Amino acid sequence: MAQISKRINKNGEEVYKIRVSCGYDYKGRQKTKTMTFKPQSTSKKKIEKEVTKAAVLFEEKWNSNEMVRRSVKFAEIADEYLQYETDKGKLKTGSLEVYKGLRDRTYPYLGHLYIDKIKRSTIQKFILYLAKGADGKQALKQKTQKNYLAFVSNVFNYAVKYEYVQDNPCRNIDVTETTNKERDPYTIDEEVALLQRFDERNVPVHYKVFFMLLMYLGLRKGEALAIEWKDIDIQSKTVFIHRNSQYQNASTGIYTTAPKTKGSIRNLRLPQEIIDLLPQLKEEQEKTMLAVGDNWVEYDRLFTTWNGEPMRPNRPYSWLKKFCEREDLPFKGLHSFRHALVTNLVHTNTDVATVSSIVGHSNPNITLGIYTHEIKEATAAGCDAMSNLILQAKEKAKS
Repeated sequence: MAQISKRINKNGEEVYKIRVSCGYDYKGRQKTKTMTFKPQSTSKKKIEKEVTKAAVLFEEKWNSNEMVRRSVKFAEIADEYLQYETDKGKLKTGSLEVYKGLRDRTYPYLGHLYIDKIKRSTIQKFILYLAKGADGKQALKQKTQKNYLAFVSNVFNYAVKYEYVQDNPCRNIDVTETTNKERDPYTIDEEVALLQRFDERNVPVHYKVFFMLLMYLGLRKGEALAIEWKDIDIQSKTVFIHRNSQYQNASTGIYTTAPKTKGSIRNLRLPQEIIDLLPQLKEEQEKTMLAVGDNWVEYDRLFTTWNGEPMRPNRPYSWLKKFCEREDLPFKGLHSFRHALVTNLVHTNTDVATVSSIVGHSNPNITLGIYTHEIKEATAAGCDAMSNLILQAKEKAKS
């Protein structure tokens, strides 16, 4: 039922404020809309009729959702959805931060559009737009396209739930297939050459430790950057991997999430070479802390910036790239260290379950799926070895 109240406007004229209810938000708060109506009649009876009619029409429009859809833009609903997820706390922190980061490329395309004007064809064009990098930014791979689609779809699910729209247009949207780059893992000789050059050039110890963790343990970049001093047990020579350090963009900043899967939570044995470097790393960090004084922020991380804050995930990549270019060494990215570890373990006949446990895959089938070629090669080599053993035995028996 509309609420009507008489007012006097700034011109001294008699007007009526009409307020109608249009449902409730996710916190149970009533949503209302108002309008100001100025009657044209002069008699009291006719004015009452005009105001009543205006109130009825205004309420009907809002109750039919016609004006809701016409007056609310995608960005408004998306921000409301993100606040809803923040308040409820059901969405994983990592997913929430990723969604917040996706706004930078979503809002310029969809943000200004009214929610009821966004059709399936609009969403499809948006995904193709991202796949081609038509906004002048990086063309997105299939997996990242799906992340954007999931974000937009969740916003529409929220809009349907709270009656902003009647339907979600994100069904049956195609993502563009992308060709995966062929893996090019570092060879053992390349890794050894890199470590030797680190020593020759007196590279800062935090970079030595970081890249050795990637080489020796196959850690993901975010896993290594998230290690804290309390995660290391010098006595047992182990490190507990149970968090991820992430960075989406300037609006999200650096944030910490749970590991990618339950299998990613693991205790790994540290090689003695890394154990020997940890006291130097601690000393380097303490000297920096004393130098910056009150500007130091305590995060307990192994890998930090000048003031103790967590190191940004792109920093090791850019540092190693410049180092390799300067030293005329091959640069294959950071994930290639992980591929190298798996490849080498497989070729030394380490069983797949153990390899999967070391690199933190949720189960061995993931390892089998990703490293099919390497495992086939190792299997073939094993078969050849057995064949050779039998042939040698036959030759020996003949002689």
